[in-house]
Amino acid sequence: MKIIEQNTDSFSLKHIVVKFTDCNSQELTSLNDILFRLGSKTLLDGRDMLAFFTIYQLSDFIQVWPFPQGKSALETIFKRHKIIWSGKNFSFDLTLDPIVYGIVNVTPDSFYDGAKENLTLDYILRRVEQDLQNGAHVVELGGKSSRPGYVDISPEEEWQRLAEPLKNIRRAFPEAVIAIDTDEAYVMQRVLDEGADIINDIDGFDTPEKLLLIQEYQPALVVMNNGRAGLHYADNVYQELPAYFADKQKELKELGIASTQICIDPGVGFSGGATGVDSLQRLKTTELLTKLGLPVMIAISRKSFMSNLLNMEVDERLISTLILESQMMMDGGRVLRVHDVEATHRLIENFKIYQKY
Repeated sequence: MKIIEQNTDSFSLKHIVVKFTDCNSQELTSLNDILFRLGSKTLLDGRDMLAFFTIYQLSDFIQVWPFPQGKSALETIFKRHKIIWSGKNFSFDLTLDPIVYGIVNVTPDSFYDGAKENLTLDYILRRVEQDLQNGAHVVELGGKSSRPGYVDISPEEEWQRLAEPLKNIRRAFPEAVIAIDTDEAYVMQRVLDEGADIINDIDGFDTPEKLLLIQEYQPALVVMNNGRAGLHYADNVYQELPAYFADKQKELKELGIASTQICIDPGVGFSGGATGVDSLQRLKTTELLTKLGLPVMIAISRKSFMSNLLNMEVDERLISTLILESQMMMDGGRVLRVHDVEATHRLIENFKIYQKY
């Protein structure tokens, strides 16, 4: 028997195609027996079989592999599709284990928790502690709102909102992985000087000033295409986003940024008007984006398109958030940027249990 992976020019966590060729009848019978859960397999002729695995199915398949030879070939295929996201102080193996990336806003006009009482340092530290206890792997601070119709503020004011929370979180929780959501180079430099691990830019590090900073500091990144600059590669997001992120990956590589430092975000909820169709299409690009071999962020938490398109009231959006996050994880999304840390942690645990049986 020979084991040959197909489509090796790209990656996948949902459709890994493996051909088993030159099999004798006993080997084909054994393959059928251990692939009884796998509906997406085809007997090509009397000696060949084609099987389509998710990364979870491939992992399980390797564990029960019955033949004396061939296991190393399957392990090589599995390793090729591994998804790692790392920075100077952290490394997440996301291949089989999605992570919770908790949002802690320090802005009075957040669509979710914008309120003066939520801006005190005591409240923020309690919130971070609670999120870490409830399963957050990353805590992200945001100093200004980027929701549709937001009012911009100066970089200096944004930094003033972030400075004390960041310093105190780093002091109180030295092992925490801290991300900062900002599109300003001025703010990026200051938070990196204060020990931020990850920079999340909704504009995708789109200026020479930002790129020079990234080259100097070499942080982990979240790179978004928010759609506000329009389409440049195609007339639809399904072709636009893979092309955009492939070019961005090359650009960052030239600055010394490894692929393992980059997480990409399809930018749900930032453009496309009130219908919500653009948002739904962007979240459905998840599987296409995994073909780049980069971690894909799921950042849809309670966003307004759920009311516009799915008829969900504001207080019902957690339901639709969890449903859509589950589908995006199935498609290969691995970093869940959320407001509801505990509920998301439970979703991930249940999702992983589902994959076992």
